[in-house]
Amino acid sequence: MCEAVLFDFNGTLLPDSPQNEAAWLEFAKTAAGKVLTPAEFQKNVHGKNNRLVLEYLFERPLTKEEALELGEQKEDIYREMVRQTPATQQLMPGAPEFLDELKSRGIPVNIATAAGYGNVRFYFDFFGLERWFDFDTIVYDNGNMNSKPAPDYYLLAAEKIGVNPKTAVIFEDSHSGLAAAKNAGAKKIIALETGNNREELASLGIADVIVPNYFAPEVRGLF
Repeated sequence: MCEAVLFDFNGTLLPDSPQNEAAWLEFAKTAAGKVLTPAEFQKNVHGKNNRLVLEYLFERPLTKEEALELGEQKEDIYREMVRQTPATQQLMPGAPEFLDELKSRGIPVNIATAAGYGNVRFYFDFFGLERWFDFDTIVYDNGNMNSKPAPDYYLLAAEKIGVNPKTAVIFEDSHSGLAAAKNAGAKKIIALETGNNREELASLGIADVIVPNYFAPEVRGLF
């Protein structure tokens, strides 16, 4: 029986990895003049907060204000892609039903995402996340957070809902996110497949379980 559940958002509750990647690739090319290879994207972008990615792209330290401004330019591209893509007009298959079940059982939940305030506000408005989550407890990139794989996001997400991270189940999809969950001492780590990457996730040796969506028996078995 899980005592609390913490979620990453992008690629975990929302199947938006293609749109997020496309937005970064477009921004990198138009704003920084860089064409990223798949290997470069996986190493330097996937799962990282905006400031780290932007400093990689522009090859210099950025002030908090610069990072937030440039990050919003990229997120404008991304949010329009989400609005226009049928696959990203709804949460991951089985996620609403799973969240409803958690709510009915009184199990505390929270989100720990490397997305910034603008995107989190967009997600709440677009997907009606207030049905399950309290906006004021969400942990997002405010320009001061240590990026995953540091455990800070999950430690704070647990603290904000009054639970011990060692009693929590964490859902993630990226290498850095899974490492952050492990570093936070999660009771159980569940990885969501994105883009047929089961073998890659398995090779990391971090996740206790790898699932394609929230209808998976391993998810239902948490109750």
